[in-house]
Amino acid sequence: MTVRTRILLFAAVAVGLVAVVGGALYSLASRGLRSTEQVFAMQEQNTLYGKLTGDAVWVPHSLLEARGKGQEPDAVLAAERRRAEADFAHLRELVTIERTPEDVPGVLALVDAAQRAHLGWMERQEARVRQAGTEGEDRVLHESIDSFRTEVMPHLDTAWVMNRERLARHKRDRLVALRANQVFGVAVPLVALGLVLSLAATVLITLRRSSRELLRGAARIGRGDFTTELPVKGADEYAMLARAFNRMMEELRDTVREKERLAKAEAESSEREMRRYNTLLEETVRQRTTQLEEANAQLLFADRLVTVGQLAAGVGHEINNPLAFILGNLSYAREELDRMQGAPSPLEREELLAALSEAHEGAERVKLLVQDLKMLARADDAVSGPVDLESVLRSASKMAAHEVRQRARVVMQTEGAPRAHGNAARLCQVFLNLIINAAHAIPPGQVDQNEIRLVARQAPDARVLVEVSDTGSGIPAENLERIFRPFFTTKPAGVGSGLGLSVCQRIITMHGGDITVESQPGRGTTFRIALPVHTAGEAPAAAGAMAA
Repeated sequence: MTVRTRILLFAAVAVGLVAVVGGALYSLASRGLRSTEQVFAMQEQNTLYGKLTGDAVWVPHSLLEARGKGQEPDAVLAAERRRAEADFAHLRELVTIERTPEDVPGVLALVDAAQRAHLGWMERQEARVRQAGTEGEDRVLHESIDSFRTEVMPHLDTAWVMNRERLARHKRDRLVALRANQVFGVAVPLVALGLVLSLAATVLITLRRSSRELLRGAARIGRGDFTTELPVKGADEYAMLARAFNRMMEELRDTVREKERLAKAEAESSEREMRRYNTLLEETVRQRTTQLEEANAQLLFADRLVTVGQLAAGVGHEINNPLAFILGNLSYAREELDRMQGAPSPLEREELLAALSEAHEGAERVKLLVQDLKMLARADDAVSGPVDLESVLRSASKMAAHEVRQRARVVMQTEGAPRAHGNAARLCQVFLNLIINAAHAIPPGQVDQNEIRLVARQAPDARVLVEVSDTGSGIPAENLERIFRPFFTTKPAGVGSGLGLSVCQRIITMHGGDITVESQPGRGTTFRIALPVHTAGEAPAAAGAMAA
């Protein structure tokens, strides 16, 4: 018998025993639940029979008390009748629960007879109370009790006695069944445990013996004895493994002989080949390093172009407004000059100067927007030096104004912030990405309730700290560790490439700084960027050198 067959047999026996024990336990639990329900039902029936017996005093007493208070006995009788009918209905439910289907009709017939007698007795007591005088209350009460004993009590006693006897018999039967279940609960697990242990011992002994032989062979190989072979016995898995082991040993011996031959030939030319290989490897490393630096620069500039593309519509809208009133004012000035035949009057001169002043103001606004865009589109080989963070943050916020305007207010706190050492274009790229991300985290339409706060201040560790915080939807905790990974994004398809934060982290790292994030879902996100402070004696350096 193979090891696989033994294991399958062991599993089949174990599963079968578990199924048998589980079925037996389920059956015992079901029978115990049914028995408990029957006991509770029979005990509740006894309680109801006792309660109905108490009506012999309670009903006439209630009727007499109502009459003494000047109330109509009809209302009291109706209430008592409803209560009695509810008790008898509950009795029927309990009989249906605890009786077998063949016993139910007979017991229900007894309950129905008791109900008819009980309700008829209640009707007669109401009539008796009406006819009795004030002095005959004790007599009415005694007569009611006597009539209850003769008319109703025999029916109740019959059902009550039958229920008590059944309850006592049921308890005796359940005690006997529980003792038998105790024996069954001990015997069956012991038998199952013995059978499972026997099968397990058979499988384990075989596996242990085979494992010892394999270990001895492996130990001999570890000591360098490649002539080791395992004995092949039978046709089980161990025999297959032993044959495979012996084939491996034969191939290993051939490999060792071939390796010795190659080692001898390789020793003769190893030094020359090693020098050639090292030269080739160094050249390859230089080429790959150059390619990597070029790819990194292209990635930074590509992300900047993506950002410019995202801002194209907004910047176009920002430029279109001043251009519109520039053209309007210039058109107005031209029409006025065409209309005039001589020198303008003082009023006309003032109107023309006002129109030209507004056109000049609009042109200045377009000039500032173009300057802000030039900062973002500045070439990557620009030198690094002192960076006015207030100016860079203001330019980034103006370029993102179209994304932010309908979502939140921008609040800047940059007074007293020292100048950072770095490249203004790349830092503008970082801050612009963070401001756009903050705007996208805030739904449009509630500008007064949301804000994007830009803060620049001296950090305790002698660096300059920049914070970009928002009151948006926040970042889930499971995404905080992944937001700086390339191509990770939670935005819909077509909205983001997933490179923005990865590029931001790379730019800040190139500047010798670091970027961290804190976020609470539903309350907002804060990005903190720490940058080195520019010192007076620090010479400008090329951005490419800074990246290296």
